[in-house]
Amino acid sequence: MFVSAGLLGVQYGVDDKIARFFVDRDPPANNLYWKDKLLYLRPEVGWLFIPLIVDLFYKLGIDRHQLLSDKFIEPLEAMGHLSALEETGQLTEAEAINEAYALVKNGCVNEWYLQWLMHYFNGNTSPYSALATPYKALHRGDLFLFSLGGLSFSEEQSIKLVEFWFALITTILLLDDAEDLENDKLSGDKNAFIEAGGGKEGVNKLLELVRTNLQKISTVNRAMALKLDSMIKEIYNKPNLVNIFNQ
Repeated sequence: MFVSAGLLGVQYGVDDKIARFFVDRDPPANNLYWKDKLLYLRPEVGWLFIPLIVDLFYKLGIDRHQLLSDKFIEPLEAMGHLSALEETGQLTEAEAINEAYALVKNGCVNEWYLQWLMHYFNGNTSPYSALATPYKALHRGDLFLFSLGGLSFSEEQSIKLVEFWFALITTILLLDDAEDLENDKLSGDKNAFIEAGGGKEGVNKLLELVRTNLQKISTVNRAMALKLDSMIKEIYNKPNLVNIFNQ
C-alpha cells in the first residue's frame, strides 16, 4: 500500500517537505533492510520510523537541509543494512557496532559524539546511558544512532536528540513486540513483554514507559504522540495480552 505525504502530515504531523522526500525516495540498492521492497515506506508504523524521527529532529532544531542530505540519509540507510545482517545472524552485535563506527567516523562532524556513543554501546559511562530503558528488547534499533554522526549539533542538543530517539523507537518496538509476542515466545527472539516478566505488573511498567515517551513527543509533535497513543491503546484488545491485563 502506498504511503502518501498527506497521510504522514495528517496522521503523524510530519513536515510536508520531509514527508515528500521519503515518499518519493526509492529503496536503496543492495540493502538487506529493504530487500524485495518496491517502496521506501509502508503503512506499518515500524516502516515509517525514518520520516518520524527525522521530523522530530527537525522540530528539535536541526536544519532540514542537513537532515535530508546524503551525509545523513545514506549512513542512516546503511545502518538498516547492518541491523538486518545482525538480525539474520550474519554479523555479531560487536561486529555490527564496529562496522557502523567505521562507516561514519570519517564523515563525523562531532568526534565526541561517536566517543560518547561507543562508551554507551560498550557499557561504559556515557551521557546517553541514563536515557536508555532497562529493556534490551527495546534497544535493538540503537545501531541507527551512529548515523547522527553526520549532523552538526551541540553536546546539549545531542542529549535531547538521543532522548527523543529512545522515546520514539522504544514506543514503536513495543508495538511490534505486542504483535509478535506469541511468535517470539516460540522462537526465543527478544521481546520486551517477555523481558518484563510477562505479568500484569511488567506490562503496566512498559505502558508507563510509553506514556512518558508520548509526553515527550507531544512537546514537539502533538499529532504524532496522539497517533502513537491510539495504537498503544489497541494493545489492550489484543487476544494474546487480554489475559495478562485481567490477572
